[in-house]
Amino acid sequence: MLRKFDIADYFASIVSGEEVPSGKPVPDVYLEAALQLGVSPADCVVLEDSRNGVIAAKEAGMRCIGYINIHSGDQDLSRADWIIKEIKDIPLLRL
Repeated sequence: MLRKFDIADYFASIVSGEEVPSGKPVPDVYLEAALQLGVSPADCVVLEDSRNGVIAAKEAGMRCIGYINIHSGDQDLSRADWIIKEIKDIPLLRL
């Protein structure tokens, strides 16, 4: 997707679930991303549209924005710190 939309250059690090021992809901992918960026998980914010992704983010100790994505089915995002319906609703001032 990053290549499709030509935005890969905007990311300092890109981590895939294929690069870590366990996939979501295990937090490995998020912990590896924080490690590669050299930041504390507590200083990270994750945008997720799946139940397992929200669980992984919270288990990693990160704040999480649950995005209600009509293409992801009826996902339980209740553990997210914020739930939004549109990307423009990300609470930037509270991050």
